[in-house]
Amino acid sequence: MSSDQDIISFGTNAVYEGFWHNRDRGRILGATLTLRDSRAIPLVAALAIIVGLAGNRSWHTSRLLWHSWLHTQDSDKIAVRQNRRKEQVILRNSETAGGATVGFIEMWFEIGIVRTIRECSPKSIFLLLYAVGHWLSFIALGVLVSQIVVGKFVVSKTLPTCGQWLPRPVTEDPQSDQVYRELTINLTIDAENYVRSCYPQGGSQGILECNKFLTRSFSSTTEEEVPCPFQDTACLPDANSAVILDSGNITFSQLGFNTKYGKDLSINRRSTCATSPEALVDPVDMRYFSFYKDNETLEDVDMLINGWPNRNSESYKLLHFYIPFGELLDPAFLPTPYTDISLILMQHMGILYREAQDDPWFSVHRPIDKFGNDTTLTPEATAYYVADYFLNIISCNEQYRFCSSSTQQCTEFHGLFQGDLLSAGNYTTLIGANDYTDKGKPVDFQLVILLLEMVMQYTALPLSIASRGGDVLQASRFLQDGFLNRLSNKQWILELEHWFLVALSRLQLSVFNTIERPTNLDDTRAYNTWTKDSERSTLLILCGRIKFVDPNHTSLSTFGLIMILVFSGVLMVGSLIALCLPSIPWINRWRPIADWKRDDVLGLLEKTRDEVRNIFSEAGSQWSPITRIL
Repeated sequence: MSSDQDIISFGTNAVYEGFWHNRDRGRILGATLTLRDSRAIPLVAALAIIVGLAGNRSWHTSRLLWHSWLHTQDSDKIAVRQNRRKEQVILRNSETAGGATVGFIEMWFEIGIVRTIRECSPKSIFLLLYAVGHWLSFIALGVLVSQIVVGKFVVSKTLPTCGQWLPRPVTEDPQSDQVYRELTINLTIDAENYVRSCYPQGGSQGILECNKFLTRSFSSTTEEEVPCPFQDTACLPDANSAVILDSGNITFSQLGFNTKYGKDLSINRRSTCATSPEALVDPVDMRYFSFYKDNETLEDVDMLINGWPNRNSESYKLLHFYIPFGELLDPAFLPTPYTDISLILMQHMGILYREAQDDPWFSVHRPIDKFGNDTTLTPEATAYYVADYFLNIISCNEQYRFCSSSTQQCTEFHGLFQGDLLSAGNYTTLIGANDYTDKGKPVDFQLVILLLEMVMQYTALPLSIASRGGDVLQASRFLQDGFLNRLSNKQWILELEHWFLVALSRLQLSVFNTIERPTNLDDTRAYNTWTKDSERSTLLILCGRIKFVDPNHTSLSTFGLIMILVFSGVLMVGSLIALCLPSIPWINRWRPIADWKRDDVLGLLEKTRDEVRNIFSEAGSQWSPITRIL
């Protein structure tokens, strides 16, 4: 039986332990040390102890200076001089600033509040304030040692399995297509589970820690009532009824890339979607549709649509198509300028709705009685409502672009399957002409762009569905025994927003999964494209450059670590100098140093012994063993 200790978090074995440079924090502050928690926690505790010792040694140095300063007389009052003498003794014999502070307060209470106010000198006030300040300062510094812990984020190390894993060619594995489908649907399931568990928009209740990605979740914005991205006839109910789903600018750093331009460069994912009329797909009958041109019909697609269950099914049926080659499409679906198109088709004729629905995609207004008969002629017999159309369509224009915060410019929007973003024009748009012409093509920039071009096609909205049927609809949560209990008037937008977030999660996973071979992936059925394909072999440079969060490791600021050690070392060396000063013969004759040695507790004891011996000698008394104790 396995235990919780047997569970190893994905990526834990891919963590680089040691010193590395976090490019997001600059050259100095970016110096980072990553250790396992079992080593990092004792190190931080040891640093706190070192700071405490440094504070102690710092007080040893400063108390000598204060003792010498108090040696100078600035008052003729006997009471003030007596108090000064007491303060010198307390200074000399207090090992810590806290002990000195308590000693001063006790002395003043013994003298009395009134006498203290009357006899207190400015030096005494400064001395007390310094002791209190020194004490509290090093307590605070000991606490602030924990601030060198910059977080649980780490950087990957270079592993032999780093890269992108795809099914082996059909020539090597006849089941290559099945492996591809398996990888695709598993990635989609992982992405959707992550959205439901970790994205605020997914209804996360914080049950899971979700502590793996450098950025826990990405937000998106929805803009409604925008112009149709296709010809006006391709959008319902009118030409200004489309919606835009936009991710905003997601920096390379937020995706986990530890590269030079990570904070400056970003990617912007956008989908512009609209509901489309059934007639646009040219129905031949109620069971057969084709949205391609007549002379370009693809038989496999027609067969999929023709093979749908009958209209009386009590569940939602979904079909989806991602179409990167628009020349096959009906002209009504072609956006200008052209980018990739996604089509999502839904059938729900057999579902009974308790109320009519105005949602343009679900569109439910046809009344029936409890026996399933049309009640158009007898409205009073209406018991339920059913879908208006056999086929319901969402059409999306899928795009993305890159932006730069340093040049304040962006590339043009491109389709998800379209690349060619490494042109000289885009280089200068994103990183500036100087970096491009003077330094050549920066490797970091080039490789990150190349990798993102490869993974963006996997963020198409149909892949958020991944042939999993109607259960992926948010509306299915309210479907029971063929009856839909409730539905939002903008349910189609809610569905799109969820699929869009899943697409963003797929983007996170696609980058993260390059760290090492995905768990439980059989390498006999898949291969690493970075090591096998010469065109992608340059991407191996990105191995060891992906940041993520690992609960079993802690990253410390190297700059903070060095500052603590240097600061503590200087104070300790200084205290040793102060310790050795009284031992130097020519300094030993200096009056403040002589008084410093005199006020030591052992020196005071010796002085008391001499005074008692003299008293007994003058009185002619016997020097007894009891007096020797003194």
